[in-house]
Amino acid sequence: MFRPILVTPPAADPVTLAEVKAQCVVDFPDDDDLIAGFISAAVARLDGFRGVLSRALVTQTWQVSASAWVRSFVLPVPDVSAVSIVYDDENGAEQTGPVVTLHPVATGTLVSISSDYAFPALQFDNAAPIRIEFTCGFGDPADVPSTLKLAVKALAAAWYEDRSASKDLPMGVEALIAPYRWTMV
Repeated sequence: MFRPILVTPPAADPVTLAEVKAQCVVDFPDDDDLIAGFISAAVARLDGFRGVLSRALVTQTWQVSASAWVRSFVLPVPDVSAVSIVYDDENGAEQTGPVVTLHPVATGTLVSISSDYAFPALQFDNAAPIRIEFTCGFGDPADVPSTLKLAVKALAAAWYEDRSASKDLPMGVEALIAPYRWTMV
């Protein structure tokens, strides 16, 4: 499979500006844009495939491409709620792929295609004729565990207080995210 690409970003951040301002003990509007930037940076540092958590916080849709059919494969992320497959047939026309079943496994989410499904021919000169879209995340911002919300607030507040924005996570943030950090087994 090819590198995951974000198709539909989360509709909202897991925390609000007001929540982070309260964490920073800021009661004036002058730094709202600055704090909003720190929220975005904190979410980007923690969220998604490239984030420290290696998992989605708020529901979002990703796509990976494949070069050939396989009966089952693992998406390296938990909390997958939906998967759809489309492919380019031998004439290059996009077609709807098979229905799949999902199973949480230690390494992510196992996606299985029924043995009754006959794999159709794929476009020959296309290196990635199969596209797999999947939706993952805890759900809406209200569904994100409070510990992870606190980690986002604490990280944004730490960067607000110390503008040098160290690449290392503060120890308190590390402790908050540790139970939720997704790592490949």
